[in-house]
Amino acid sequence: MHPIKNQRRRSAPVAERHIIFLGDLVRNSVREACAGAAEHIAEHPSWVFNPWSLQAASASAPTPADMQMVSGILTTEESFQRVRRSCGRLKAPVVYFYFMSIEPHTACDTVSIDDLAVGEMAAEHLWDRGYRQFAFIGSSEAAWSKGREKGFERWLGAMGTKPGKHLFSLPTLPVDLSSNLVGRNQTLQELVSALPKPCGVMAANDAIACFVLHAARLQRCRVPEDLGVVGVDNDPLPNAAAGLAISSVELPFREVGRQAARLLGERWRGRRAACSIRLPPIRVVVRASTDAFMTEHPVVRKAQFYIESRRTEWMSVKDVARAVGTTQVTLGRHFQRELNTTPSDYLRRRRIAHASERLRQGEAKVYEVAAACGYSSTSYFGRVFKQLTGQRPGSLRHSRP
Repeated sequence: MHPIKNQRRRSAPVAERHIIFLGDLVRNSVREACAGAAEHIAEHPSWVFNPWSLQAASASAPTPADMQMVSGILTTEESFQRVRRSCGRLKAPVVYFYFMSIEPHTACDTVSIDDLAVGEMAAEHLWDRGYRQFAFIGSSEAAWSKGREKGFERWLGAMGTKPGKHLFSLPTLPVDLSSNLVGRNQTLQELVSALPKPCGVMAANDAIACFVLHAARLQRCRVPEDLGVVGVDNDPLPNAAAGLAISSVELPFREVGRQAARLLGERWRGRRAACSIRLPPIRVVVRASTDAFMTEHPVVRKAQFYIESRRTEWMSVKDVARAVGTTQVTLGRHFQRELNTTPSDYLRRRRIAHASERLRQGEAKVYEVAAACGYSSTSYFGRVFKQLTGQRPGSLRHSRP
């Protein structure tokens, strides 16, 4: 035995791992992914994190000398190709993070958003709000928009309806103020004027939603009575610019960053096969652009509002009927005609929808969510949840493989 030698071996310093994060940090989604990666990396004292803002209009890219000390790279494929052009071949493992629909990358690990599920979530939200005419406004070229459009159309198709599709080429896509503002606004105003009313509109992201709402205001369309608009990203900037708070599908950008950093760690531990993770959306954050129910019958509309405002409370159909001033039989008849469902099934679905939102946020335990949604039995809650969503509550809570 050599105690001194053993002591030295135990106290030997761990080799540092230098991670570089390459992306356009002006974008909210990329900043959130960077923050998520930083949170995961902070749990490993030997990992060193270096965020590098790589804006499209900037020539500021890492040099070959910068990249010599890098042990791992978190980036988009577009940003990585820019670096490779200036630095040549790189040996460090790479994890791509995407905010669009993609096919799994065969050579590198990827973490992306499930844009089909994003479109489905937006469609379900507008349907539950009582809209029965729909439109999608997005890009004819961007993969993220195509995925969301497909999910939106697929969900509504299952309900027996088909949305109108209004797609813009990338040069004319209404996402910024930098070009052809007058012509683009005119096109959007004509589009908004021609939409059937009332209409539930999904904009492929919050920036497009902001311009749609501006066009609606110029056309004197009431929101949400004539147009209900839901965007994607839950981005604070378009919400501030729209002049009206935008309902938006919240995406797990921060979790994308965490998962990308986790996959990088697995590469260092020896995993060879490429891994692709696609994360579902979290929830629809309801704001003024869809904060009303458009169901034609006033009793059903009043019942929906009552249920929505008390999703965390346990209530019976009798409670709802009493609150809206009718009988259970009459309420059931109106629900069947207007929403093609029973009040009890509608109540259960809205409670489970609320539970899904809480679980995807990952902060509360399953038993806590069950209790908050009025279920005294966690096992019964799990059975109902699996029946309606096809997933176990525990798996949805993490939303991470």
